[in-house]
Amino acid sequence: MKPLLTYLCLTALFLLPAFGVPKNVEKSFREKFPDVVAPSWEIDTNGSWEAHFEKDGIKYRADFNPNGDWVETENSLNFQELPSHVQTAIQLDYTIENIRDIEAVESLTHGRHYDVEFLKGGEKFDVMYDEEGRTLDRTVPSTEKGFLNYWMGEATKNSALPRKGWSLVYMTLFNLLTIYLFAYVIYYRRHHDHKMLFLLLAFNLFLFPIFLSSSLVTAGFGFTIFALLALVRLRSEAFDKAEIAYLLGAISLTFVNTMMPPLVDALSAASILATAMVADRPKVWRDSYQKIEVDYRISDKEKMLDQEYLRKKLADEYQIDVRELTINRVFKNDVRLTLMYRDLPEIRKTKRAAIKKKQQEDALKKFHLGG
Repeated sequence: MKPLLTYLCLTALFLLPAFGVPKNVEKSFREKFPDVVAPSWEIDTNGSWEAHFEKDGIKYRADFNPNGDWVETENSLNFQELPSHVQTAIQLDYTIENIRDIEAVESLTHGRHYDVEFLKGGEKFDVMYDEEGRTLDRTVPSTEKGFLNYWMGEATKNSALPRKGWSLVYMTLFNLLTIYLFAYVIYYRRHHDHKMLFLLLAFNLFLFPIFLSSSLVTAGFGFTIFALLALVRLRSEAFDKAEIAYLLGAISLTFVNTMMPPLVDALSAASILATAMVADRPKVWRDSYQKIEVDYRISDKEKMLDQEYLRKKLADEYQIDVRELTINRVFKNDVRLTLMYRDLPEIRKTKRAAIKKKQQEDALKKFHLGG
């Protein structure tokens, strides 16, 4: 219980900056859009605040830097809504089928322009056009470069690097915290398998810089991850369902800790940790049925294929509730069975009482010996 409380406290500490929009950002928004009442806010991977709102039936997104300065406002368009000069310029150099997204942008640096995102040959890039169809710039969006590349690029500029650096530090520390809770506190202290602990840490920490370097996770990259999982299973002992779930959880933590805004990141990580803590907790499922394969010796060969007889025999002998019984194979004096069973509640209660009584007797003996 203590590790869970520690996690909740640390998560709350990380969430404090994410619950409120800075006053200087709110002030700039009200000055820029006085007729918009209640926008929804998000933080992008570059640390900027994004206001989402609707005006005259059109959905807009306005970006403000952490200092409260307005950066740009944009809304989505389709190809037919572009000015004719821009349509002609696109058709001369590209094909409409390569267009991934179109946005009309009002920018502090470029004024009114159109940002067209293309996907060609597996490469994603943006081309900005003015209203006359002239190309302003051809860039790869910072959000597609990945946070690490963006941060390293900012290091060469006269920008507020500490702000970008602290965002990177936050993501790294938060990932270390969550994978520690997931791999060590939840998994290792319950299963005590140091090799599996290393595997969970390796998948998370090895993939973390890769996800930071490129936030464009393609389907091919996803297949690569599953190929690695298949290779691990092929070259090692067979994994059970719980171990596969833990591996997927470690990879999921890497993904949410690099791709998601802080608030969504913390909530997503909390849901993964809570799921692992509850779903793999024996006390939660102590009344549930378990499945096991056994070789059961029986002297009466005529009863070897009698499922009702075997079910009753096993239930009486081992004091269990047998829900299902499947006969897999019959040997000379043994029957290989697959059982779905659970301990009887009253038997479990008696066992707990016996254990408690023995503990009390041992404590009393130690007291007398000490006296």
